[in-house]
Amino acid sequence: MRQAILLLVVAGLGPQGMAWAVDTEEARPAPLAFEVHSGYFVSNKFEPKAAESFVAIADQAEFDKIFGVARVMRDKSHRLAKDAFKSKLVVAAIKRGKAFWTYSVQQVTLRGGVVRIRYTATAKKSESATFACPLIVSIPKGTYSAVQFVENKKAVKTVTVGKKSP
Repeated sequence: MRQAILLLVVAGLGPQGMAWAVDTEEARPAPLAFEVHSGYFVSNKFEPKAAESFVAIADQAEFDKIFGVARVMRDKSHRLAKDAFKSKLVVAAIKRGKAFWTYSVQQVTLRGGVVRIRYTATAKKSESATFACPLIVSIPKGTYSAVQFVENKKAVKTVTVGKKSP
């Protein structure tokens, strides 16, 4: 009799009652392949007065409005392939001001249609020079609703895919 009651109680919970014990794939962030790119400068026509900009770029024409190629001798920069936008989405964070920023990407994940880019940003202050320092990351094209930028363990901006920040 006790076994029958226990069975009815457990069966009555159903899958919803046991959800806390189930670790679904949708609940876990999935790692997303990414590449960090360098060798670009930020156009002085793109949001010149903004201290920070965050974008998700789906085509070469939009990318070219924001970035230009910075060529120097013995350049070993990792640039986007010519046909990158056939299979890639580019996301970027840009910091402007009297500091030179360096970035290190820790992780890129996907959960519920939202891409999360976790990175560290470190500033080296300048007394006179001003900089526009980009973090440029490419990810595989997909059905993404937004990109969340998590800088130094703090969410700083979420942008809709295909839209630039205001």
